[in-house]
Amino acid sequence: MTIAILLVSFSILLLIGVPIAWCMGVASLLAIYLGHLNLPAAWFAQQTIRGADAITLAAIPLFLFAGELMNRGGLTRRIMRVAEHIFGRITGGLGLVNVATALVYGGISGSATADTGAVGSIMIPAMAQRGYPKAFAAAVTAAAGTLGIIGPQSVILILYGVLTNTSIGGLLVAALVPGAFIAAIFMITSYVVAKRHGFPRNEDPASWGEIGRDAVGALPALLMPLLVLGSIIGGIATATEASALAVVYSFLAGILVYRELPLRSLYAAASSAVATTGVIMMIMALATPFGWILTVEQVPANAAAWITGLDTSPIVTIILVLLLLKIVGFWLDLGPALIILAPILVPIALSAGMTPYQTGIVFTMTLGIGLFTPPIGTNIFVVCNVAKLDMWSVSVWLVPYWIASVICVAALVAFPGLTEWLPRLLGV
Repeated sequence: MTIAILLVSFSILLLIGVPIAWCMGVASLLAIYLGHLNLPAAWFAQQTIRGADAITLAAIPLFLFAGELMNRGGLTRRIMRVAEHIFGRITGGLGLVNVATALVYGGISGSATADTGAVGSIMIPAMAQRGYPKAFAAAVTAAAGTLGIIGPQSVILILYGVLTNTSIGGLLVAALVPGAFIAAIFMITSYVVAKRHGFPRNEDPASWGEIGRDAVGALPALLMPLLVLGSIIGGIATATEASALAVVYSFLAGILVYRELPLRSLYAAASSAVATTGVIMMIMALATPFGWILTVEQVPANAAAWITGLDTSPIVTIILVLLLLKIVGFWLDLGPALIILAPILVPIALSAGMTPYQTGIVFTMTLGIGLFTPPIGTNIFVVCNVAKLDMWSVSVWLVPYWIASVICVAALVAFPGLTEWLPRLLGV
């Protein structure tokens, strides 16, 4: 009875458009008062506070703030120029530039939405001006924006680490090779699409002097992910302390090096980071009583027993887990989906032979596909707003990237070394 009240009320609230955090909070209260749990109101308050009471979560606003500072300091434009020097002369080169820019910027912002918005505001108009279909430019940007969650400052990987008690530093290091691999697959996809449709390439090569100036100009920005990972790997700082270092570094780079970060923009950058953090922390807080009720009602245990009771091979078990993640990812944003499903599905994936780091990266990437998949895909809404296009015209061009993403997930499952090699090499 209790679990029925919880899930039915949650589903109804979600369908009528109530924000996900309030869906979980109200559903939990209804389950407490209408079910058979017999818990006092103070219990709900205690669980809610406990959900947001983790020092590692402090890394989220700090990484978001650092990303905002770097973007407002002219970072995205500099990264794009360097990427264009490298890939611009290839057929459909600006599609590759888009992916490369998203990869680097995502390693700094840690957020798929921030990555998509920052890169899209520059790359979509630039690609349209060079003769690319605007819908294709928007599609590349939406897909490449997911690289923001597979990087050295990924907010989602921090959440995963907190939820599953996995080393956050190890997860951030483990994401490096998969992030580069996924970016390479997206670049190949962009090239194939461009070749098939006859998209242009840049016929106006830059001089070596211009290339050198742009590379030197982008270097301080490119060093920030190295600062973060280097401090974690070297044992100098925890992930939370490294996020504070990232804020100081990005502030000094914007003020002293790039000199494009006016002091008045600090308030806007902080406001944006705080607004995003508020949403994430509210979800984390109200997901805790929701998850506790699921656990008490033995939903995770019953789900695990059902899957293991199918008497299937480990690979079939993993496929079933990922299919469930994908289905949920169509309807829920990545953070809430991870918060709800990780406690249920991670133990099943581990029992099927996946490693902790591999599970974190695969789960994140699988849910990340939902970011550029209708009807809820956040990245699609962002690029449609920038390009002034409807969702379905962009979705047609996203089909190759959906296929490429499935190939990436399959490769990450089949080859654990993609996620395990670097952490093992560096001893994290």
